[in-house]
Amino acid sequence: MKFSNIVSGLALAGSVAASACKPTSPTTTIAGVEVIDTPIVRAARKFVESYYKDYQPYLIDHLYRTWLFGAAAINGNSTLKSQIDLEVHAVGSLLHDLGWDIKPHSPYVTSEYSFEIDSGRSAMEWIKNYTATNKGGSKWDEVRLQKINIGILLQTFVGSSDFVFLDSHWITKSVGFEFPGPESPLIPAATYDAIWAQYTNATLFRGSNFTFTNMAAYKPAATYTTYIADFGNHFIPGYSNANSSLFALIQAGVALEESQHPDVAFVQKLPPNGGNPLV
Repeated sequence: MKFSNIVSGLALAGSVAASACKPTSPTTTIAGVEVIDTPIVRAARKFVESYYKDYQPYLIDHLYRTWLFGAAAINGNSTLKSQIDLEVHAVGSLLHDLGWDIKPHSPYVTSEYSFEIDSGRSAMEWIKNYTATNKGGSKWDEVRLQKINIGILLQTFVGSSDFVFLDSHWITKSVGFEFPGPESPLIPAATYDAIWAQYTNATLFRGSNFTFTNMAAYKPAATYTTYIADFGNHFIPGYSNANSSLFALIQAGVALEESQHPDVAFVQKLPPNGGNPLV
């Protein structure tokens, strides 16, 4: 037998053994999708259902759809499912928009950070607070917490999650199932319909429009270099990132540099491809 075949066989055996040793978690079915049903997942569900019901009910539907779309896609690939920490995926998906909160003196929102950063750090704190009173903290080491943090942090940066933890990637990818584009081939059409029937997407964009405009109003400085600046520029009287965008900062730096170093010419030598590294 070839050495490579021996190695492949051992690797496969190890994979099977690891899969066999992976503890089986309780499950339940929501909108026709089988999902993990551990105490912390149930607590996260109860939290979002209660916390957002008065002022942001559209978030409840959005958070559930994010989780369920992702879970449905994962369920369709048994190999992938065996590799995913389904509890991390569930909790991260359900808590990925804590930074959207609009309640007075929110513990989840800061004036200086973007909502992605606020949401990631707040999700980690929520888990720590939960485990402090309900036990299970030893299961949530720093790596597991950071998997959730990274998956939430990258939710609006297209393609950025392709090279991170698989669990983080699937939190980000699950958020992506929510937004414009064709239905994913990873999710059966009937599953889309069942999820939408139970968790309507009738107000997703109007809720997002309000939320992003509101962020530009109450923490403008944290939005100047982000896409949320577009909402401020369009909808908030007096809002302007004209002097605070990344473009403005670079142009100001160029002008300062030229004034301080008038005798130092900038000469960019180009290779035969004209500077296009893709050709």
